[in-house]
Amino acid sequence: MTPEDKATELMLMYYDLIPMNTVSFAKQCALIAVEFSREFITGDLNESFDKTMYLFEVKQELEKL
Repeated sequence: MTPEDKATELMLMYYDLIPMNTVSFAKQCALIAVEFSREFITGDLNESFDKTMYLFEVKQELEKL
């Protein structure tokens, strides 16, 4: 899944769950989820770096939405 696809998926997950159904609020929730995930990545150094870079790209795509 591309970072752009993951960003859209995360935002839509929150959009569907939030009663206010605003893209802006859903986007903020998805950004919080990505930041939280990025802080807790574990594994060897190379694997962790790849996962971190992927989440960074997802975050960039969320900010474009």
